[in-house]
Amino acid sequence: MIDNKLIDHCSLVVSSCDKYETVWYPYFELIKKYWRDHPNEIYLITESKTYTHKGLNITCINTKSKSTWSERLFNCLTKITSKYIIFSLEDFFLLDNVKSDQLEKCFHWMEDNPGIAVCRLAVSCNKDLKHTLQYDGYCIAGKDIGYRLDTQFALWNREALINFLDLSESPWEFEEYGTVRIKDTDKIFLWFYTDDDYSICNMVFPYRINQLYGFGIAWGKWLWNNKKWFVENGINKVNYKKLGVLKEKHVKRRIKYLYNQNPDTLCKIIKYIYRCVVYTEKVAQNIRIQGIIIGIKASLSEFAQAMKRKYTHRSNKY
Repeated sequence: MIDNKLIDHCSLVVSSCDKYETVWYPYFELIKKYWRDHPNEIYLITESKTYTHKGLNITCINTKSKSTWSERLFNCLTKITSKYIIFSLEDFFLLDNVKSDQLEKCFHWMEDNPGIAVCRLAVSCNKDLKHTLQYDGYCIAGKDIGYRLDTQFALWNREALINFLDLSESPWEFEEYGTVRIKDTDKIFLWFYTDDDYSICNMVFPYRINQLYGFGIAWGKWLWNNKKWFVENGINKVNYKKLGVLKEKHVKRRIKYLYNQNPDTLCKIIKYIYRCVVYTEKVAQNIRIQGIIIGIKASLSEFAQAMKRKYTHRSNKY
């Protein structure tokens, strides 16, 4: 069982949005099954929707629809009184039992050393992490480690996370620009380390990050392995039509072309086509979920924000 002190000093914060309300039921059902000694206080961040789940104490933190991701997170964190939070996104579907003894260990480290900002609980096999005997099973992510700020499962010092936020940022900007912004901080970032990032048995929080494994949400859609896993766990009341489902072959193609850093001419054309396809799918999805008028407005707003981020990033490079 997890240390009672951690339960008293920690909350689970799940970052989401109204669009993904169909994801909440399976997420929380898996929390109930595979993390029986989870924190008592659970906070779900979203815009306007409310949600309850039998057997769980969930508080919905609503914010204005035009708020940035960081503003919504800040709004939630400033309403919480617990010293620590465990951060999660709504599509981190547990695949096995959470290792509560690992959480207890992290909690005591952070209590003993206030300089620790976070214990990242997602697996990492980054060879550039600094190994240390002081924190068994964990390495220190130094200032030159990419994405030292990220949105994976992690035990955070709540105040430290608040101080790292820029309220204008999306989650991707928080990870990319935020990592650069806090490069010279003297805070300690502990990352769970393993040589094998595939084996579930090695994970504190057993879930899949890599889209190629087929779990979670990618490009706003369900990945192909979710349904099978949900059914195995008796989770049958899930609406897959609203978001749609991506098959394995489609994911592999998107990764091949969308993330190609040095494409030849043909790949550039295919990359552009895929971007158009992804945007068109998002428009159709918004219309399907929110109706024609609101869906089109939401799509135009998302496009404008994407362009703003793109050109802001480009101008900041020079």
